[in-house]
Amino acid sequence: MRASLASLLLIVSFAGCDIVDLPKGQNASPTPPSGNTVTRNVLLEDCTGHLCNNCPSAAQIAAQLKDTYGDRLVVVGVHMMDNFAAPQAPNYLTDFRTPAGNDYEQTFSITALPIGLVNRKTINNSIRVSRYSWSTAVADMIDQEADVDLRIDSLHFDAGTNTISGHVMAIVLHPISTPHNLTLYLTEDHVIDWQLDNQANPPDVPNYDHRHVLRGALNGSWGEAFLNAGAQPGDTVTFSFSRPLPPPPATVLQPSNCSVVAYVYSTSGSDQYEVKQVTERKLVP
Repeated sequence: MRASLASLLLIVSFAGCDIVDLPKGQNASPTPPSGNTVTRNVLLEDCTGHLCNNCPSAAQIAAQLKDTYGDRLVVVGVHMMDNFAAPQAPNYLTDFRTPAGNDYEQTFSITALPIGLVNRKTINNSIRVSRYSWSTAVADMIDQEADVDLRIDSLHFDAGTNTISGHVMAIVLHPISTPHNLTLYLTEDHVIDWQLDNQANPPDVPNYDHRHVLRGALNGSWGEAFLNAGAQPGDTVTFSFSRPLPPPPATVLQPSNCSVVAYVYSTSGSDQYEVKQVTERKLVP
């Protein structure tokens, strides 16, 4: 095996932490390429807002796709655009927006909701994908051979300090021609709050189930350097992190409903921003 390309290690004290072991039967780290092909997972970022009355129908499509593909599809609800996601009295008082969501809104020129990003791949000359095309876009990518095998091989949550720590492991499966970053999301599922829904009567729904809500990017909107250009099959990389829960207004309500999402994407070239692999793990088992 080749020498490690990078090792971004942060030594952290885990005193008082709840240490979460890997689920039974899951390897502790990625395995080298063999006769079994590692396939590409897909990240579907559902750009949404609690005042977007068509967004619940998009969320239904995302849920159906999640039911179909299971762990191979990672869905994240990214609330953005002030006119759809900002608090509005008297009922829509929760602020689901995040600095990362604001950055993506600007970078990807999102001017209307609902819309989606499917592995942030440009499809038909646009990185923005209509909800009616999500199914086709996901199906086209999800069985491709992966360039990277990616795992969150340990995860720790310290309830006393509200700190998340862990290790991400990866092995290169195909040559990498551009630099790639690693971004870590924290999401929270089943957040019950108000939502405008044109399929409901009345349309103001007080107990809507907000799914896979992005609470924040733990290592910044664009992540950190992870793979160097020129990485070759067999090269390995380890990334260790320790981050606090995102600050308000993106306040986590139930850590037991949270997950960490890790994804690797290209930072330059014709495939800039494209997500090459993504994985997800529950914060608290």
